[in-house]
Amino acid sequence: MSTGTYFYGQIKRIVKLFPGIFSLSLVFALVIGVAGVLNARHTDYNKVTSKYNVGFLCGSDDALLSMGLQFIGSIDDTQLIVNTFQYDTEEAGFDALHNNEIKVLVVVPDGFMDDLMNSDESPVVKLYAASQKGITTVIMEEVVNIFSDDIIYTEAGLYSLKDDMEYADLSEEEKIKLNDKLFITYMNALLSRGLLTEIEHIGLGDGMSFMAFFFCGIVLFYTVMLSFCSISFFLDCHTEFFMIARSKGVKPGSQILTEYTSFFVSNLICSLFTLFCVYVLFAAHMVGIEEFSTDLFPRYLRFSGYFILVLIELTSFTFLLFEVMLGIINKFLLPFLVLIGFSFLSGYFYPRSFLPDAARTIGEYLPTGVAYNVISSGVTGVFNAKNMLMLVAYTAVFLIIAVYARRIRIERGID
Repeated sequence: MSTGTYFYGQIKRIVKLFPGIFSLSLVFALVIGVAGVLNARHTDYNKVTSKYNVGFLCGSDDALLSMGLQFIGSIDDTQLIVNTFQYDTEEAGFDALHNNEIKVLVVVPDGFMDDLMNSDESPVVKLYAASQKGITTVIMEEVVNIFSDDIIYTEAGLYSLKDDMEYADLSEEEKIKLNDKLFITYMNALLSRGLLTEIEHIGLGDGMSFMAFFFCGIVLFYTVMLSFCSISFFLDCHTEFFMIARSKGVKPGSQILTEYTSFFVSNLICSLFTLFCVYVLFAAHMVGIEEFSTDLFPRYLRFSGYFILVLIELTSFTFLLFEVMLGIINKFLLPFLVLIGFSFLSGYFYPRSFLPDAARTIGEYLPTGVAYNVISSGVTGVFNAKNMLMLVAYTAVFLIIAVYARRIRIERGID
C-alpha cells in the first residue's frame, strides 16, 4: 500500500461522511451566528438605551432640592445614564429598592440644609444598594457625587446669598437681581459640564470596533467547534488498521498527514460556504462591521485569507486532541472542555482586557489566542510577523505530537 492509496482511502471516507458533516456545520453556523448577532446588538455600547435608576428619599417641602432633581433628570448630561426618582417616605423608597425598581437609594436626612449651613460637621447622606459592592455600586457612588456637586453645594450657595442679603439690608429688587445672577452662573456652569470632555470609541480589542470584536469571536468559536461536526471521522479508526497500514509501508507520519489533510479539506469546504453566506449578508447590509463599511470585497477577501491560515492551525489543534483521546466519551467531552476554556481565556466571549493580568497573558499565547490575534489582523489589515510565526509553529508542533502519539499507539497496540 502506497501513501497515495492510503490518502485516497481517507478521501473516500470523508466524502462518505461529508453530507452529514456539511448539514451539521450549517445548523451550527446558523445557531452561533444568530445568537452572536442578537447578543452583539443587545450589548452594543453605542446603542445602549438602558439607564441606571436612582431613588432619592428627601422631604418634598425642600423646593430647591426638588428643583435640582428635576434639573438633573431633564437638562444635565447625567440624564443620558440615570433616571431619578424622588420618594417622600422611607417605606416607598425601600420598597422600590427591594423590588429592583431602582439600583440605589440615596437618603437625604431631614434638616439637611440647616445642618449643612449651621453645623460644624457635615450631615451624612446614606447610600443603599440592592447588591454587594461591585462595579454598579461604584458607578452609583460616582453618580451620587455628581448630584452632590450639582445640587447640595449650589443650594448651599443660594442659602448663603440669602443670609448675606438679609444682613446687608438690600431692597427686594436688588435681592432678585443678585439671586438671578447667581442662579444663571450656576446654570451656565452645569450646562457647560458636557463640553469639558470628548468621548471617542476606540474599540475593545486590537483597535477593532465593538461589532468587529463580536464578529471575530463568533467566527473563531465556530471554527474551533466545527471539528465536532466531523468527529465521526475519528470514531471508526482502530489501531489494528493503522498497524496493517504501517506493515504495508505507510508510516505513522504519512498516516497523520493524509488524515489531517482530509480532515482539513472537509472543514475548509464547510467554512468557505459559511464565509460566502456571511459575505452575502454584508453585501446586502443585513449585518456589518465598521471595518468593512467600505471596499467590502477586497477587505473581506483579505480577511478570508487570514481565516484560512487560522483554520489550518485550529484544525491541527483539534486533530491532535481527537488523536490522543481514546474512547467515544473522551473524544467528545475532554476536547470540548479544553476548547471552551481556551476560547474563554483567548477572548472569544469577552475582551481579554476584562480578564486578570495573568489570565490575559496566558490567553494571548494559547493556540486559540494566537488565532485571535491573526484573525483580528485580517480585520484591521495590520500584519504581525510574530503572530504568523507562532501560528506556523503551533501547527507544526501539533502535527509532530500527533505523529508521535500515533507511533506509540501502534507500538503498544493501544485502542
